[in-house]
Amino acid sequence: MEKEFFRSIINKADFGYVLLSSEVFNNYRNSVIEDANEAFASMVGCVSAKIIGTKTVSSNCPFFGGDFENIVKNSIIIPVFHFVPELGKGFHIESVKSAEGQVALIVRDDSEMSSAYTALKEKQEQLKTLIDATPDIICFKDSKGRWLEANASCLAAFALRKEDYTGKSDKELADFTLPIFREALEACARSDESTWQKKVISREEEIISMPDGSVRVFDAIKIPLFYDAEKTVRKGLVALGRDITDLKNAYNEIRRQAGLIRSLFNTIPDLIFYKDLNGVYLGCNKAFAEFVGENTESIVGKSDYDLFAREIAEEFVANDKIMLAMRQPRINDEWIEYKNGSRHLVATVKTPYYSADGELSGLLGISRDITELNRQSRELQEINANLHDTIVRETEKNRKYEQILFNQKKLADIGNIISAMAHHWRQPLNALGLYIQDICQTYREDGLNKSYIKDFETTCMQLIGSLSDTIDNFSDFFRPQGNNSAFKIMTEIRDILKIYEAKLAYHGINFSSSCICGSNFMDCQEFYEESSACGYQNIVVDGYKDEFKQAFINVLQNAVDALDEESYPDLKEKIISVDVTSENDRLLIRIFNNGRQIPEYVAERIYNPYFTTKGEGKGTGIGLYLTKNIIENYMRGRLYFENVENGVAFYISLPVRDLKPVRETT
Repeated sequence: MEKEFFRSIINKADFGYVLLSSEVFNNYRNSVIEDANEAFASMVGCVSAKIIGTKTVSSNCPFFGGDFENIVKNSIIIPVFHFVPELGKGFHIESVKSAEGQVALIVRDDSEMSSAYTALKEKQEQLKTLIDATPDIICFKDSKGRWLEANASCLAAFALRKEDYTGKSDKELADFTLPIFREALEACARSDESTWQKKVISREEEIISMPDGSVRVFDAIKIPLFYDAEKTVRKGLVALGRDITDLKNAYNEIRRQAGLIRSLFNTIPDLIFYKDLNGVYLGCNKAFAEFVGENTESIVGKSDYDLFAREIAEEFVANDKIMLAMRQPRINDEWIEYKNGSRHLVATVKTPYYSADGELSGLLGISRDITELNRQSRELQEINANLHDTIVRETEKNRKYEQILFNQKKLADIGNIISAMAHHWRQPLNALGLYIQDICQTYREDGLNKSYIKDFETTCMQLIGSLSDTIDNFSDFFRPQGNNSAFKIMTEIRDILKIYEAKLAYHGINFSSSCICGSNFMDCQEFYEESSACGYQNIVVDGYKDEFKQAFINVLQNAVDALDEESYPDLKEKIISVDVTSENDRLLIRIFNNGRQIPEYVAERIYNPYFTTKGEGKGTGIGLYLTKNIIENYMRGRLYFENVENGVAFYISLPVRDLKPVRETT
C-alpha cells in the first residue's frame, strides 16, 4: 500500500526518478532498472514500461551510455552534471544509496546548463582545433586511462588514426598498433598510474622508438584529475609531451664540447683566468689554481687582495684598470712567485670581453711562463755579439775546405784530360812515325825529289799543328779564370767534347751529340761562322767558365766510368750522348749513358762528399758533390738525374741571357 502510494507521488513529480539495483557491488554499468517515473521517461525520450526490468547497458536509452558508471558513483558524493550528446541536453543528477546497494537517482532537466554546455562545446571545438595545431603531444584520458581525445601530433607519434584509439587504454593500443610502439605505450601506462598514485603533476622524459630506427625523446607532463577535493575519485588525466630530441642532442653536444673545452682549458700549461669589472674572479684553469695554491672552486668569488700579498695585488689591479680603460688587449711582463717559492717571469696578455649585447663585462687574462725563453734570449744576445767573428771564421774555414776539395778534384781531372790528350795524340804521332819511315825508305831507294820533300813538309806540319792545337785546348782548359763573367757555353762544351772524342773512341764508346736546332752539335760548331750555322752557338751564360768546364767534365767522366768493362762486362754496346735543348728559357744539357740504373740507396747519397761506388783508387767521392755545388751555387742552375729506359741521364739546367739564335757579324 505504501509502495503504491510512494510510486503515485513519484509519478506526479516534475523531476525524473530512476531506481537501480546491482547484482555486483558498485557495478552500475550492468545494474538493473527497477523503476523509472514518467517525468524521467519524458526527459530522455523513452517509455518507462520498456526500460523497467532491463539492464542499463542493454536498455538502448542514451541516458545510460558514455561514462554513466562514474556519473552514478560521483553523484552519490556530490551533485553532478551529465550531458547526453544524443539527446542534445544535459541533466542535473543527485543520488541516494541504500544499505542494500540500491541507488535512487533524482534527475532534473537543466536547460540553462545545456545551453551553457552547447556554448562550451563550441569553445571546446575551437580549443580542439588549436590543440590539434600545436606540435606538442596532447592526450586526454578517462579515469581508467582510456584515450578520449588526442591531437594530431600525438596520433603521428604513435602512427594512430582517430578510430584506432578512442576508448582504448595504453595497454590495449600496445596490441592494436605497430609492435615498435609497445614498450613506449606500456611505459606510458605505468607512468599514468604512478601520477594518479602520487596525486600531483609529474614530469619526466619518455622515449619512443620509431619505425625508421630512430629514437625520439619527449618531455612528458601528466596532470591527474579528480572529482573530489580529497582526490580520492579519479576523473581523468591530461598528458602533454614535447619532442625534445633535437634539443637533447644539442644539449648533449654542448655538454660534450663544454667538456672538451674544459679539458683543453685545464690542459693548457699557461695560466688562464677571467674576472668581472670589479676584479672578482669568475673562473680559472688548473694551472692558475696551482699557481695560487687553491682549487678552482675556492678562487671563484675572490679578488687579487684575497689571493696575493697587497703589493702584488695592487700591481695586478693597476694593470687591470689600465687595460679596461683602454679597452684594448695589453701585454706586460710580470715576476710571480709560486707557493713553493720558485720565481717565474710571465708574459701576461689581458683583454676585455663583452656580453652578448656588446656591454663590457670583464677581462680575460693569459700568462705564459717565459723564464726559460728569457734566459735563452740573453744567451742568444751574447752569441749574437760574437756571431760576426764566428761567421767570418767559419766561412774562411769552409772556403779553404772547399778549395782543398776543388784542387783535389782538379788534379783528378788533369789525369783524365791528360789521358784524353794521350788518346788524341796517338793517331798523329803514329802518322809522323810512318812518314819518317817512308822518307828513309825513299832516300835509300834514291827517290827523293823537291816535290816529295814539299809534300812531306806540308803533311808533317799539319800533324804537328794538330798536336799544337791539342796543347792549346789543354792550356785553355786549365788556365785559371777566377771571376764571374759572361762566356759562350756552346764553345766550352765543344772544346771539352773535342778533347774527349778520341778517348771515347778508344774505349769503344758510340758517341753522339745534338744541338738545340736538332742538328749534330759538333757540325753546328764546326761551321758556326758560315751562313748555314744555326746561331745557337753564340748563346751567353753568366758564371764561372773554369768551374763550369770542371763540372761538365765530372759528369762526362762519370758516364765513361759507368761503362767500364769491369763494372759492366756484359754490355754489348756502349753509348754516350750529349744533347743540348731548351726548357722554359733555360739551357738544358743532357748527358746520357746506357750503363746500369742508379739504385735508390745510392741515389739518396750520390751528392754526399767522399761517397763513391767505384773501386778502390778509382774515385775520390767528391766529383758530384763539387759539381752540384758549382752548378747550383756558382751558376744559379740545377743538377739532377733520372733513371731512364736503358740507362741513366744527368741534366745540367742553366739560366741564359737569351735562347734565341744569335749570329755574329764580321
